[in-house]
Amino acid sequence: MADKQFRGIFAIPPTPFNPDETLDSKGLDSILNFTVDAGAHGIVMPVMASEYQALDDGERHVIAERAVAISNGRIPVVVGVTGVSTSHTIALSRHAQDTGADAVIAMPPHGRAPSRDEAIKFFDDLGRALSIPVFIQNHNLGYGMDAETLVKVMRNSPNVDYLKEETTYAGQVTTQVIENAGDACKGVMGGTSGRWIPAEFNRGQCGNMPASHMADVLSAIWNKLEAGDLDGGRADHNRVLPLISFENVYGVEAFKEVLVRRGVIESATVRSPGRHGMDRHDLKELDRLLAAISDLMTWRA
Repeated sequence: MADKQFRGIFAIPPTPFNPDETLDSKGLDSILNFTVDAGAHGIVMPVMASEYQALDDGERHVIAERAVAISNGRIPVVVGVTGVSTSHTIALSRHAQDTGADAVIAMPPHGRAPSRDEAIKFFDDLGRALSIPVFIQNHNLGYGMDAETLVKVMRNSPNVDYLKEETTYAGQVTTQVIENAGDACKGVMGGTSGRWIPAEFNRGQCGNMPASHMADVLSAIWNKLEAGDLDGGRADHNRVLPLISFENVYGVEAFKEVLVRRGVIESATVRSPGRHGMDRHDLKELDRLLAAISDLMTWRA
């Protein structure tokens, strides 16, 4: 799949946990099958929406292996490999490559914010260690690279071909990279739960990486845009924006609550510390938001 541009909604399955916070293996298979069956154009896991930072390496290996096995070549699999050091990231990346992943995605290690030169060297080392494409995840967490730095990395580092751009002025950074990187950049995808999909499409981005709980809805919107129905795609996107705004407050908790309501997983347990749970008013509001777009949710359990 690496010879063909990655395009569309590359959805991120949250990692399902049992109530005791152990990995829910049955739920993992269910959410991966849902992501494919709901029409996503790719799978991305484990990354921030998957609580990658709360997983041990054994769990990350299992997730990569199950994603590749369940996709079975139907859609590309991009494995999240952000680690605590360059060597850790490379080890996770080599496992992903050996497992059959189509690409990897990483942020530089950011226990302490890396310098510009450290971020450049990180991606160069990572790209040279692999033979599959690498996505730069450019995020304000740790070190957000400017467009000039991104272009330099993509031109000089082998296999560093794609960008997931989600810094503050992501749209402008995207345009600068596309206009200046040339063939060194094979594509740019957005994030932020799909909030800007129509605008990103109009800037020439090749896709978006939202959480997978609404994979059917967002993939259908992308398909309309690709087919030239820009007004229809934007109209449907406008209907989803209230839910996206709600999700931007609660993040993983909201993604998992939606997946429970859709019959994909059994527990909305979140393992990461520091999360802020929803109260009864939030849960009622979530139900209202879902009811308002129920006709767009074509997947049924």
